[in-house]
Amino acid sequence: MLGAHDVFHVGRVVEDLDVAMRTIGENLSITWAPVQLRAIAILTGCGEERDETIRFTYSADGPPHVELIEIGPDSLWRPSSDAGLHHIGAFADDVTTPPGPGMDLEFGGRVDGRLGGFAYYTAPNGMRVELVDASRRAGFAAWFAGGGLAPTRPVPDG
Repeated sequence: MLGAHDVFHVGRVVEDLDVAMRTIGENLSITWAPVQLRAIAILTGCGEERDETIRFTYSADGPPHVELIEIGPDSLWRPSSDAGLHHIGAFADDVTTPPGPGMDLEFGGRVDGRLGGFAYYTAPNGMRVELVDASRRAGFAAWFAGGGLAPTRPVPDG
């Protein structure tokens, strides 16, 4: 539950469902429900009626579940770096190790001049994963329960 909404998945629109399933599956150790191909009757916000065919799947693991939708020609579903899923976060014992093959470091925290605390990695298909140092798990749990989230280092005055 997130606020008043019963959130159960995060979605991502992709150009190639099979590639996305393989990349995301390997990077996050996700298994997938059987792929679906559906014809869907659509009514747009401006009243246009359309028929769309989409190919999609959900992660079998969850919640939260990850939904992947493959776009077709002239689809209403479009990949969007602005409005799409930005990242999925995960705790990790070592944030300096990419979470999966082919993932590159985008940026991360700096501790004593080195990468530490957290790190963002991107896959060739644009999927972004944030690794958060697992030693912070209890701090996040306390924060989620209504307590404060301790900074990893003091905030400078001024």
